[in-house]
Amino acid sequence: MEKKILILMLFGVFFCQQVSANEEERFVEHSCEPVDERNYCVDANGEPLEGKIYTPWPDGGYKAIINYKNGYADGLATYFNDQGKPIERVYYKSGIKNGMDKIYYANRTIKVWANYKNGKLDGWQNFFTPQGRQQGKMYYKNGKLTDGFCISYNNKRRQKMYLTAEQKEQNEDNQLFFCSAEEQK
Repeated sequence: MEKKILILMLFGVFFCQQVSANEEERFVEHSCEPVDERNYCVDANGEPLEGKIYTPWPDGGYKAIINYKNGYADGLATYFNDQGKPIERVYYKSGIKNGMDKIYYANRTIKVWANYKNGKLDGWQNFFTPQGRQQGKMYYKNGKLTDGFCISYNNKRRQKMYLTAEQKEQNEDNQLFFCSAEEQK
């Protein structure tokens, strides 16, 4: 399993480098304002952002590469730390998270892999160690944690763990939560 993840990650890095080498980078001065639960973004002339927009860090590199449609994030958005390493890749539809969301450790391995539907967690939320080993998972439906438990993988054992009232409340707010046997001690 770890070998497959590594191969997929290497393919993704190679593919992203090939695509970016062939694209025209668009740096556009812009600003965003909250509208409902979404951010509406316009350029310096007040026109809604369209297409792939690159936002640079002041000292070089990218802070974000986001696809926009009618002023809202739409499609893949990639966010980077100040060292240029990706920290999150997420899909949006009309400014709302919709689809895969991957959060990364500094060493570029996946920390959390979750799915959103219309801005709410929906499906399995998977957690990994910095070495890429699956550490736990939880299932959400329409932003709610189902059944109040998570599955933890500890020393290659699968363990079903029930969440505390505080953890359940946190998950009722549609927040990512880390499931780990170590946290339960």
